[in-house]
Amino acid sequence: MLNRMKIACIFAGGAVAGLMVAICTSVLMNRSSSVGGEVLILPLIGLLLYVGYEFGYLSAMTEVARRRRSRTQKGGVRNG
Repeated sequence: MLNRMKIACIFAGGAVAGLMVAICTSVLMNRSSSVGGEVLILPLIGLLLYVGYEFGYLSAMTEVARRRRSRTQKGGVRNG
């Protein structure tokens, strides 16, 4: 159940980020003068990629630790 919830949250976040990029791009293309505040979406995209990478890394490390704990409990207590 948790995996489905995580996938749904990731999908929703990606959809919202994609809509934000589409809106900012349409505003940028309809402008006749210099670029305004919609350029601020570019650092947001980088931040979004970084947070996604870190979330994936932490999720993988948590899964590895859970598997180690599970293996240790099944085989008895290890020394060290």
